[in-house]
Amino acid sequence: MTTSRLDRLVVLLETGSTQLIRNTAAQQLADVQKNHPDELFNLLTRVVPYLRSPSWDTRTAAAKAIGGIVEYAEKFDPNAVLDEIPKAETNGHDDAHTIKKEESDLSSPGADDQLRLATLDVESILTYGKELLGSAGKQYDFKLAGLTAAERLARQKETLTKRLGLGGEYIEDDLVDEKDLSIRSSFSKPTLPALETTMSMSQEPDGMMRSPDEMTAQTPATPGGGELSKRQLNALKRRRKDELKRDNKRFKYDLTSSRTNSIAQIPSETHTTSAIKEEPNGNGKLDYFSTERNGVDDDSKIVAEFKGMPVAEKSTLVVEEEQLGNEWPFDRLCEFLTVDLFDSAWEIRHGAAMGLREIIRVHGAGAGRQAGKSRLENDRANQAWLDDLACRLCCVFMLDRFADYVSDNAVAPIRETAGQVMGAVLQYLPPASVHEANRILYRLVMQKELKRSPKTWHACHGGMIGMRYLVAVRTDLLFQDRSLMDGVLECVIKGLGDQDDDVRAVSAATLIPVAKEFVNVRANELGNLISVVWECLSSLSDDLSASTGSVMDLLAKLCSFPEVLEAMKQNALKDPEQSFDQLVPRLYPFLRHTITGVRSAVLRALITFINIEGADTHGWIDGKALRLVYQNLLVERNDAVSKLSLQAWTALADALASRSPGAFADAFRPHLDPLLTLTLHPIGVSRHAIPMDATLFIKASGTSYMPLATAHRASPVNGTEPAKKRRKSEKIPASALPSTPTSHNIDAAIMLGDVDLVGSDIMISSRIAATRAMGKAMALWPADAFADFASLTTHLNSPYASTQIFTGMLLEGYASCGGVASSEISQSLEKIVEGERPSYYTDLTSYLRIARAQCQQLLNAFQDSGHVPGSKLPILAVVCQGDPDAGKNAFSISDGEKIVTTDYDRLKKTLSTVQRMAAAEALNIAKLDAETAIAEAQAVKKVCDLRIRSTAAGALIAFKQLPKKPQMTIKGIMDSVKEEENLALQHRSAAAVAGLVAQLVASERHKVVDKVVGNLVKFCCMETGETPEFLINADKEAGILSLQKDEDIQDRPDVAKYEREVRKARITRRGAKDGLEQLCRVFGADIFEKVPKLRAVIEEPIRTCFTGDLPADLLQPDNEFGQTVVDAMSTLRALVATLDPALHAWVLDLLPSVAKGMQSKLAVLRYIAAKCFASVCSVITVEGYTMLVEQVLPPINNAHQVTHRQGAIECIYHLIQVMGDSILPYVIFLLVPVLGRMSDSDAGVRLIATTTFATLVKLVPLEAGIPDPPGLPKSLLEGRERERQFIAQMLDPKKVEPFTIPVAIKATLRSYQQEGVNWLYFLNKYNLHGVLCDDMGLGKTLQTLCIVASDHHLRADEFAKTQAPDKQRLPSLIICPPTLTGHWKQEIRTYAPFLDAVAYAGPPAERGRVRSKLATADVVITSYEIARNDVDILLPINWNYCVLDEGHLIKNPKAKVTQAIKRLASNHRLILSGTPIQNNVLELWSLFDFLMPGFLGTEKVFQDRFAKPIAASRFAKSSSKEQEAGALAIESLHKQVLPFLLRRLKEEVLDDLPPKIVQNYYCDLSDLQKRLFDDFSKTEAKKVSDLAGQPTKEAKQHIFAALQYMRKLCNSPAMVMKEGHAQFGATQARLAKQGTTLKDPIHAPKLTALRDLLVDCGIGVSTPESNSTVPTADQAVSQHRALIFCQMKEMLDMVESTVLRKMLPSATFARLDGSVEASKRQDIVNKFNADPSIDCLLLTTSVGGLGLNLTGADTVIFVEHDWNPSKDLQAMDRAHRIGQKKVVNVYRLITRGTLEEKILNLQRFKIDVASTVVNQQNAELGTMETDQILDLFSLGETDQNLSLDGNAGGDVVDESNAVDGEGRVREGGKKGVLDELSELWDEKQYEEEFNLDGFLKGMGQ
Repeated sequence: MTTSRLDRLVVLLETGSTQLIRNTAAQQLADVQKNHPDELFNLLTRVVPYLRSPSWDTRTAAAKAIGGIVEYAEKFDPNAVLDEIPKAETNGHDDAHTIKKEESDLSSPGADDQLRLATLDVESILTYGKELLGSAGKQYDFKLAGLTAAERLARQKETLTKRLGLGGEYIEDDLVDEKDLSIRSSFSKPTLPALETTMSMSQEPDGMMRSPDEMTAQTPATPGGGELSKRQLNALKRRRKDELKRDNKRFKYDLTSSRTNSIAQIPSETHTTSAIKEEPNGNGKLDYFSTERNGVDDDSKIVAEFKGMPVAEKSTLVVEEEQLGNEWPFDRLCEFLTVDLFDSAWEIRHGAAMGLREIIRVHGAGAGRQAGKSRLENDRANQAWLDDLACRLCCVFMLDRFADYVSDNAVAPIRETAGQVMGAVLQYLPPASVHEANRILYRLVMQKELKRSPKTWHACHGGMIGMRYLVAVRTDLLFQDRSLMDGVLECVIKGLGDQDDDVRAVSAATLIPVAKEFVNVRANELGNLISVVWECLSSLSDDLSASTGSVMDLLAKLCSFPEVLEAMKQNALKDPEQSFDQLVPRLYPFLRHTITGVRSAVLRALITFINIEGADTHGWIDGKALRLVYQNLLVERNDAVSKLSLQAWTALADALASRSPGAFADAFRPHLDPLLTLTLHPIGVSRHAIPMDATLFIKASGTSYMPLATAHRASPVNGTEPAKKRRKSEKIPASALPSTPTSHNIDAAIMLGDVDLVGSDIMISSRIAATRAMGKAMALWPADAFADFASLTTHLNSPYASTQIFTGMLLEGYASCGGVASSEISQSLEKIVEGERPSYYTDLTSYLRIARAQCQQLLNAFQDSGHVPGSKLPILAVVCQGDPDAGKNAFSISDGEKIVTTDYDRLKKTLSTVQRMAAAEALNIAKLDAETAIAEAQAVKKVCDLRIRSTAAGALIAFKQLPKKPQMTIKGIMDSVKEEENLALQHRSAAAVAGLVAQLVASERHKVVDKVVGNLVKFCCMETGETPEFLINADKEAGILSLQKDEDIQDRPDVAKYEREVRKARITRRGAKDGLEQLCRVFGADIFEKVPKLRAVIEEPIRTCFTGDLPADLLQPDNEFGQTVVDAMSTLRALVATLDPALHAWVLDLLPSVAKGMQSKLAVLRYIAAKCFASVCSVITVEGYTMLVEQVLPPINNAHQVTHRQGAIECIYHLIQVMGDSILPYVIFLLVPVLGRMSDSDAGVRLIATTTFATLVKLVPLEAGIPDPPGLPKSLLEGRERERQFIAQMLDPKKVEPFTIPVAIKATLRSYQQEGVNWLYFLNKYNLHGVLCDDMGLGKTLQTLCIVASDHHLRADEFAKTQAPDKQRLPSLIICPPTLTGHWKQEIRTYAPFLDAVAYAGPPAERGRVRSKLATADVVITSYEIARNDVDILLPINWNYCVLDEGHLIKNPKAKVTQAIKRLASNHRLILSGTPIQNNVLELWSLFDFLMPGFLGTEKVFQDRFAKPIAASRFAKSSSKEQEAGALAIESLHKQVLPFLLRRLKEEVLDDLPPKIVQNYYCDLSDLQKRLFDDFSKTEAKKVSDLAGQPTKEAKQHIFAALQYMRKLCNSPAMVMKEGHAQFGATQARLAKQGTTLKDPIHAPKLTALRDLLVDCGIGVSTPESNSTVPTADQAVSQHRALIFCQMKEMLDMVESTVLRKMLPSATFARLDGSVEASKRQDIVNKFNADPSIDCLLLTTSVGGLGLNLTGADTVIFVEHDWNPSKDLQAMDRAHRIGQKKVVNVYRLITRGTLEEKILNLQRFKIDVASTVVNQQNAELGTMETDQILDLFSLGETDQNLSLDGNAGGDVVDESNAVDGEGRVREGGKKGVLDELSELWDEKQYEEEFNLDGFLKGMGQ
């Protein structure tokens, strides 16, 4: 078990996207403990910090993990002897085991600071204790900064007693006061020079570690002396607060062993902060043109050398004794958690409580025990320990004040969880202690003798919660000991009568778990309790009391016991007020309670009472009860409560009907008319409500409601109306006053018919429920009294559309309860279905009125703008059709249509040309408005016609009275299935269609059945998002349709129209799918026998199309077969989940044809086949997956058929989308095939593969623990083991098989080089590609040659055996800088002479000579320039390996060389680079775009996600948020590229390499340089700063030129002062007077400094003339040899001519720059290394800085510096590499106060970024955390837009248009209102977490 998998599992506790994944991770961690018992502390150390997470989900997952881990840890009992049964089984309750009080008072170890239940001072704690709030503003505790874990624990324990109020009143220290600031500022570290990177924390100044109280306060001094102003103090406070924020993040538990920092590879590792936050000058820009400097010379040295491996740290969770097994192993951890119980942040308290709960639950019996003590002593210690914890939990109950008012009830998560811990503790305590605990809890609840005032509900609530768990856990004592139960009962009864709602709720909940035992043991007290509960209900008059629900649940629970009912009967005998008939009606007021939970609790209670057997228990069931519950149906808006109401109503009706035949009708008749009227009452439309008659509703008291205040006022047109101001004299009528101040009519809106407020969908669903109930009533009605429902036929012809709809529903409800229709009803229904509909409906008249008004406007426009006389205008009727007093001439839609067509044309003709032009605009607008209004009026009427017809048709079908010609009935119902927007109505129609088909099948009308089913299938395939159109997509062969579908953003000519069509199609599909699913349910396994058409439309097209080749005429434009095939697979996909399991064999028989569809040449067929196959797999999982693995996946590796690869990868993609978490057991089968496609030659395959891999790889750590699905074939299980082995190797280097090199490499590899070759072979084996970015000089060339030579050999062997075409011989290509072509050839000759290497380099003629050998050679070596120019020659060749040496040269994705190289095709791609990131992270994107295109998303996505935040954090003015975003982006990118980069530093792997010392060598400007600098600053600096903000090319060029001028001037004035310079003449003259020239070294201090340096190294030192002409050994060979690097050739010339030839004529030197031919460069290198008498080698950084081995030198001097730090680093390492025997000294010549210093600062920032992304975690595969490498992979973030036509773009939220919490666009840089809120949860999470049954189950009770 290695750390990396552990880390991945632990991370999943936080990052798991669903609860299932987080819980599975927790379970797996427990399994790790089970299999590796020694890992206990290792595991806990990792998991415990997550208990402090701000996320609820993370904390609960961490607690689950801890629970699982400790479950498998061995129980600790130092006194266990072999022959003694462990006492743990007694659960600590054994009386024989009870310790007498006197004994337990004996001091036990550690008892001095332990609290005891017997002596806990409740009064002091409640009076003086520090209340525990949400966070109390104490997120950052300054006092703890800088302390170790142990010191912090001691400090917190010391303050805890004070905080508990046990030492009198607690006084809080201020968060940060002036005293703190003074200390921090006086001890703040100076910016460290870039010196010692290995300084550990312990070496810091002592002041940093002590707490501020121990130091004398000093007032912070300002730089100029004197004290700080208030403003400065405040600024300092803010800054310190930020620092504390950062500090605090580091101080969690300190449980994890911190990794020691790796040694800095670069000169300025500790400088990162100063490098990122440079001080700006006045205008906020860096001033490169100023010679002023702040600060001192950076004259520190950096020594980089091998430091040995870091020592592993011991977990802080365990002390020495625990590790030796002498103490309870969880002691230290519980100490931490107990202290955290009183943290100021509620999340930390909550996490600590959960952690304690899990540990104590399993290991409470071992707490406090020690080895070497007797059993008795240990029992005492255990009791004392548990006593102490119980006391602390009681303190939490008293002091915790945090409650979340998340729903109807306040939830107090900390008190609840502390209650659970208390439950866990109590199970181990002896009876005496349980009584003590009970005494404290009793005092908290009763608060009788407490002097404290006022009483606090929180403490009472906490006490009640504790009581609840005590009752649940210690039922054994509860019923043995009378006093205990009496106390509990007293508390519960007091609680039920408490004024606080939440206390009442907990009190009621306390008795629920023990109700059964209570009933059995205390039967004689039941009467009293039950009357208290009923009394409590009666007193709950407040509508907002949430506890009603709990009290109601308690009541229902109690009443489910016959004993309780018996007690109630006894009560009733004594007191008639206590009878059921009197008591149950007390519940009625709660039926319309404002809180949903209460309403559902009442209904549950009523259902319980209905189900009670007994003659005298049902007296309350009468007409009033029926009516009140029925009213619930009419006005209830919550779906769950509505369903309960219907259930209760049905139960009531059945109970009444069972008494006698007429009993129901007799009871319900008085209520029938009002309820029927309300049920069929019409619904208005938006802004035109039709209020119900409120007086028809009765209250629980039996009185009617008052008429509603706004009932008779028409709603204002725009929905709101300003309130009228009331004059003082106006009286408010008494009836308008609320009757009771606490009651609130929650149903007012629905009674008023306010469609806008309630929503028409809710109104319709409430009527659907009511019509069902009324249908039931009709069915129970005696046949001879049916005249009571005679009005229904008139309602069927009501002028209101909605009344007709509801009447149809009512009749359907009646039919479904077995009702039979009278002939009158049947005829009326048929007439509705087949006859004409009225011209308009009364409830819709408002639309017609608007249309009439707009038509009148149009006529007015003719009169006003066109001057048409009024007499010529048509006259509109004033009354509209549908109005109650409308006649046949009233205004109708046809009148309106006539006006906008014939009348409009007629009137327009009467206008003269001038009038026509003048009135044109007014007329057009008026006409458009009129047409819109008429269209809307028509649309609304059409919807109502549809609904009326469909409900009437549904009723006919339900009555089984199909007309002889059923066409219109079928049309009515099918139109509804097709067009109905309301889900509930559409579902009814779908059910009616299923009923219709069943009737047609029974009457053998098969033709009609076929037509109906055919139409349903057609409708089901209407939505193109689900079922693509065949002909539109038929021309697309290549490409993957899923990509285009997911990103379908083409521009539409009319977007609104397109969206309407899409919505319409979605509605049609929804209805048809529902209809087909209901058919499948109705017929079950017989569906295909009864409805053969359904089988035919699915099976025939699929078999025909995919048996043999595709039909030849498939693509003909008039051939519909292609669409039929697509529809068939789409229908199968839609229905597979609802088909009867007996039909699965038929589906599996069809599946191979679908699989063949995935290999089709047409993209559209592959797409639909992939989706269909995925859906089948999600339902018929085992068989589907077997076929997937055996038949679908193998073609994914078919190199010659891109369509096969596309189909297979598309199938996997859809499979993941369809299956979600349930894909876990199969993840392993999919991973390797997907991985292989991440480097596919097809862009679409690559993209989907990378996206899919991202999702799969996150699930890998969870896969191992999932049980095998039953029925997996053996072959699959064996295959899975192979795949697991690969995954293990990918995620864990220890398992990467060592690779034995099969060829004779002439070198002995060092161990790290062998590891590198193993890694390269691993990449090779699994077709992955990577970057070998070992430090310069570690032998990357050798490692590469090993893998290239080995792979050539292995391929040749394989080809000889199999003759497989994909194993044919292929050459490999190595592309390198021109200087290195010779070097590579020489290395191949040296190490692998058996390889035939061709250097494709030099001038064209030379290249032409070897061109014929390219395809036959083993290795071809060429340079980047030649690869770019001759790409057409290299392109046709398929390469085996393509290696880019110094691959960072393709860092610019837009460069021609990069684009050319990315076109080359090869099996394996490898980049070698010591510095993969040089200037910015975008370069890394370009490298990966060569290796694995699509892996890091598109360039734009990468820019937005990584490059921009990282760059933004570099700006001087970047905010802390930007700094944080930058850090997160760097971290995320690092994790993502981790597995594909291997990097080792010399300091780490070469313990025999001497150190490298880097130091700065400063020189000052000469007078001439200073003068020129000042002149330049005056003339140019302003101009440059103005240009700096401009994006133009000219501006950039000008700035670049200015910077170049400055750099040259730092070198020598002679480089800038040339003829043509404005001051050339004057300067020459001035110098002539002084007797010097421009080239005189006196003006170029760098040259003299260089000479001094060389002389110091013993180079060029002239020796006294010796007589002998033969020089001595010392004279011939200098002690040191130097490499001198310059940026510019001109400077190199100056160094050669002035320093070496003039100043040091005896020095010998060679030179290597761009003027040397590339093919000759290696010779110069060889000569320098071989001839020690050459003192110096002069190089330019660009030519000599890459790849060369110059270990002959031990001194490196930089005369100039590159903006790009890696170039300088590369150059240094020419000498510091394998083979170097001496210490290497690097000197950087720097001119003080100039641009050069700023270049060094910039280098530091760039190095910091690079080393964070590519660092020592890439040193070996062991540290490669693969779970997050692919964060970027979900489709939304990868290249979402890579569609078939290759359009690319990004879809990233731009902060500039983000909205705040209130929906307003947020201003830049401002925080949103909700940004600072922590995460909130929903009720469900609380319900799961605080479910008492679940808790007891976990306790094993």
